[in-house]
Amino acid sequence: MKNRIGLSLLAAALLGLPAAQAAPYVFDSPYSPDQPGTSAQPDQPTPRGPLGAGRASDLPEGLMGVQDTLSRRDTLTGNWGGLRDTLGSKGISLTPIYQGEIFGNSGGADQGFIADGLFNFALDLDLERITGFWKDANIHANALYIYGNSLSGKYIGDFSNTSNIAGYNSVKLQELWLEQNFWNKRFSIRAGMLAADTEFFTSDSAGLFLNGTFGAFTLIGANFTNAPIYPVASPGIRFSLQPVSKFYLRAAVFGMDSSADPTGNNRHGTHFHINDSDGALFMGELGYLLNQSPNDRGLVGTYKIGGFAQRGNYPSFDSQAKDALGTGGLSGKGTNYAFYGVADQELYKSGGKVISAFVRGGFAPARLSFVDGYVDGGLNLTGFLPGRANDVAGVAVGYSHVSNDFSHADVLQGNPPSSYETVLEASYKIVLAPWWSVQPDLQYIFNPSGVKHSRDAFVLGVRTTVTF
Repeated sequence: MKNRIGLSLLAAALLGLPAAQAAPYVFDSPYSPDQPGTSAQPDQPTPRGPLGAGRASDLPEGLMGVQDTLSRRDTLTGNWGGLRDTLGSKGISLTPIYQGEIFGNSGGADQGFIADGLFNFALDLDLERITGFWKDANIHANALYIYGNSLSGKYIGDFSNTSNIAGYNSVKLQELWLEQNFWNKRFSIRAGMLAADTEFFTSDSAGLFLNGTFGAFTLIGANFTNAPIYPVASPGIRFSLQPVSKFYLRAAVFGMDSSADPTGNNRHGTHFHINDSDGALFMGELGYLLNQSPNDRGLVGTYKIGGFAQRGNYPSFDSQAKDALGTGGLSGKGTNYAFYGVADQELYKSGGKVISAFVRGGFAPARLSFVDGYVDGGLNLTGFLPGRANDVAGVAVGYSHVSNDFSHADVLQGNPPSSYETVLEASYKIVLAPWWSVQPDLQYIFNPSGVKHSRDAFVLGVRTTVTF
């Protein structure tokens, strides 16, 4: 079995099989080229900074001889005979991105391997260029085609999710929103179908890693039903204020619907219903941007504190156990919430070499939340191999503590106790061209599922990202 997994992984790397998460729309801030506090996701067409795409001069010699074709263009399909520039001048931007991966494991609930992937097609419209009068307004939409099985769901049984692109096999709409900017783009309002994990609790450095917990961490993914995180978006409105270059404040409210089924009535992402009884999900984040103003020098850092809460009907775990056993009824219904902090900092930068680190952590109420404590952190090294100025190597660890209240309630119903789940990941992103990267990846999952004495899992995989 191990030999078959190894051969499959090698074949995927050689053939460039693609796989991923929706790329966030990036708008022009009054202070910097990037939206404050957002993360450059792995499938973004031209990410900047330590995780940025390569330059032609950094490519292997075998690709350098292909003039203005594969090695030098930003996208695989180039300028479409000038059509791309023409559309851009009229305010229309099309960004197709394909990611594919193959993963195998030993340990966990079962052993096997999978191939899965994602095609993400994004459309961005600059309404001022299109209409000639509607200033500082944009429309963004993206559609996803997701295929393949989840290694976590089919074999391992962990809740951190070994892949941040795994989802439900379907063609679906994800985000669809209108954004209006005011006050020289210091203030903006965004409304429509929104995904929270493109703007909240993000880390640029954590964006290197493939495990889902380093993006939409388990503090939200495991605790809130149908949360607006990949591949789901929810009706919502978001406000963002950046009065000075070093600080921003962001807040959003999302309509929730626990009856929405991503494999059924919301299979294609067009179930726009809001269930009043589920309450709204509120999010807020305050960020400090270190050395990110136009004339700043020095090591770049981003620091955030935030939280989210849903005014829904969340019964306590204890009452759920009593209700299941017929010894009592559901009680303790109320608001579920979480608070978090993020630190993302360059530690060293010289001669094209960059070392960056991140730490995120948070907590939630034990009586209502499956994961009541979370922390992750990692270290990235960019450009340290000769001739590989844009390659990134990194190692990260994520720890999810399972609520003692949940564990106790589970034991009352005759199930084994739960404690924690930990993910250790090492990854190396090889930038072969501005439009193409290949990323071998190793993960070790301690105590998958959180149930005590679960068999640890070793995961080996490779991902390819292609921007068309």
